[in-house]
Amino acid sequence: MTETSDQVLYHVLEMGYRGRETSGGDSMPDRHRSLRMPAVAALDAAVASIARSTWTIEQARELIARLMDATGMDYDQRVDVLGGALVSEAVRPHWESGFTAGEAHDRLWRTDSELAEVIEAASTMLLARAEAQDEARAMIGLVESRLFSADFSVKH
Repeated sequence: MTETSDQVLYHVLEMGYRGRETSGGDSMPDRHRSLRMPAVAALDAAVASIARSTWTIEQARELIARLMDATGMDYDQRVDVLGGALVSEAVRPHWESGFTAGEAHDRLWRTDSELAEVIEAASTMLLARAEAQDEARAMIGLVESRLFSADFSVKH
């Protein structure tokens, strides 16, 4: 029997929420670890369930969108995840064959130049976005460090 995308999503969410109850005395790393382990187990179970089923492109697309909805990802995060997945999936057949990144890219150009062109554009866009985010974080960190290091005592 195959599971629908609703059933798979339900199982992922159900398993992901189990074990979230932590005592107030848990350290932050312990809480993170306890939250992460059920999520990894849920993902493994969902992947196993999906592997046993036959999925249409539309069903797979719907499941991916619903999983991202469930995670609460914002638009930028979704673009980053999907763009990164597209790039990885396009070069994976060549990368897994033992080629270097450059060789895998060259092979992709030889086997599907249209896809390679799209991947180059997506990679460039994703890299620019990541660099902009890193620069923004660095600037925020610099401003915060200067604010916290300044003497803001009130003098009467």
